[in-house]
Amino acid sequence: MIDKKTLSIWERQGGIGFIGLGNMGSAIAMRLTKPKIDGLPLMVYDPDSIKLAPFIERGAIAAKSALELCKSCDIIFACLPTSAVTETVLFGDAGISSDLKPGQIFVDMTSGDPAISRDQAARLAKAGVIFVDAPVSGGPRGAREGTIAIMVGGEDKLYEQILPTLKVISSNIFHAGPVGAGHALKAGNNLLNLICRMASFEVVSLLINAGVDAERAVDILQKSSGRNYATEITLPDNILSGKMHQGFSMALMEKDAGLALDMAAGLAQPMPLGEVAFAELQDAMHTHGDTADMSLVALEYETKTGARIRPKSVSYTHLRAHETPEHRGWRNQREKKKGGGG
Repeated sequence: MIDKKTLSIWERQGGIGFIGLGNMGSAIAMRLTKPKIDGLPLMVYDPDSIKLAPFIERGAIAAKSALELCKSCDIIFACLPTSAVTETVLFGDAGISSDLKPGQIFVDMTSGDPAISRDQAARLAKAGVIFVDAPVSGGPRGAREGTIAIMVGGEDKLYEQILPTLKVISSNIFHAGPVGAGHALKAGNNLLNLICRMASFEVVSLLINAGVDAERAVDILQKSSGRNYATEITLPDNILSGKMHQGFSMALMEKDAGLALDMAAGLAQPMPLGEVAFAELQDAMHTHGDTADMSLVALEYETKTGARIRPKSVSYTHLRAHETPEHRGWRNQREKKKGGGG
């Protein structure tokens, strides 16, 4: 529940904008439309105009461009696929950086590269613009429920300044340290998530082959010391339910886990578990494509171990009927190559 004091401070901070309404961005931004207060200043922008409609229905203002949004808002949130996309939004040919004014705050919720974030912060600082990295973890479900973890990188005073706004989004906000610390933490978190996910699929496959029912195995593991996000959310909600869709692509996981491994390489720190999990992810990507949902990693373990993790009712025909257009395009191209282009 958002307290009245937080809402009061939030309103006084001036216009708030949000760029990027993908799976995560839309769920996060929608939290900023929840309080029913007249005149709540929220402006949204996404190049896909279809994504704007739900926000207009909630009373948000749809900007015609990122540039229009930046001219109207004191605090600008962005949730984009990569730091490279953030770079384009800020410093590209149609970038907004030249129109940002001293004192404006740019909050990057992208799962980004900490080194790039620090560089972007330094360039914006020359114009008096403040950059904060604030990536999130907990998936669209956590964002919708207001429990998503927000890892903030920035100075103490700045953290306190934007905290009231962040509290509207979630109750779990953490000051990670200076600029870049948030993105470093997010990369490390996603590598850990990948390791736990692969280990969980491996062990659950073992238990199934040992004669334990899949749902029973996951339920007991979740109540035991081996519990983790995969046993709490991934397996029960996305695999055992038959949904086989998390809304997070293998390519994005590869990007985030790769950032963590790159950090380790720069520090000359060995990461044996991370490298094994990363190699398993790349195997799955080779089979299913980089646009495939992370839930399909379970199929890789089914193939390797012979254990059926997903429900028997969920066939490959069912999975193809529910795949994304991007993944369908990848699969069709691959099948054409196998068939010699016919």
